[in-house]
Amino acid sequence: MASDTPDLSIEEIRKQLEAQAEARWGPEYVEEHGDLLELAASYVVNVGNSLPATETEPGFYQ
Repeated sequence: MASDTPDLSIEEIRKQLEAQAEARWGPEYVEEHGDLLELAASYVVNVGNSLPATETEPGFYQ
């Protein structure tokens, strides 16, 4: 479902993911898995930008 939240950039999402990863697993994890966090951030942005319109019914209702 689409929301009225502002679009976040890959950089903003990556920073949030890095902060959460560092809090959970430490700075070594962030250093070792930075490319994975970047990829995850790009997926989050891509999914967020591909949400259907709120008027669109889910496929199982059609």
